Amino acid sequence: MSRFALALLAAAAIAGPAAAQTADKNFNGPFIGGQIGWQQDRQSLTDSSVPPVTTRAKGDGFAYGGQIGYDLNLGKAVVGLETSLTGRTGSNRFPTFDLDAGRTVNVTARAGILVAPDSLLYARGGYSNARFSITNPTGPSENRDGYTVGAGFEKMLTRNVSARVEYNYSDYGNDTLPGAGGPATLNYHRHAVMTGVNFRF
Repeated sequence: MSRFALALLAAAAIAGPAAAQTADKNFNGPFIGGQIGWQQDRQSLTDSSVPPVTTRAKGDGFAYGGQIGYDLNLGKAVVGLETSLTGRTGSNRFPTFDLDAGRTVNVTARAGILVAPDSLLYARGGYSNARFSITNPTGPSENRDGYTVGAGFEKMLTRNVSARVEYNYSDYGNDTLPGAGGPATLNYHRHAVMTGVNFRF
């Protein structure tokens, strides 16, 4: 066997484990990033009349924010934790008042499968806290606890940069508002489609 062929075999033997090591490092360790997307808040207001009357409102808005987290690559799977802070534009209009959405804080865990060494398909779920304010006329503001779940896809663009797209659903429970004819129940739901970029260390 020629010296050239031996050199090629030696290079392949060295490059193989090195490439595997690089792949193993995908989606592993701390990251920080930003995200933007579409968000729709849906609320329904049910009064205490007999029979009860329900009024529904939904509003679309531009969502924006950032995230920080940590991933652990287990080989074929990835698990991780993430904290995000987002805001949004727009409001929901009821006949007698508007409901504005403020900042949202999410603390979630995620688990995914590597469909390729640089591509991750994942599910997410955890705690969410969102701020809502009644306006027109000016009313109370409150921070509501709830949960969020979702799924997404993330791909490595370079060794230290990844991009993702994901869908999330959030539920913030029910609230009781005073009304002229008695208390009314207001519930809170949210749908969002977000894209983001993460910078990995």
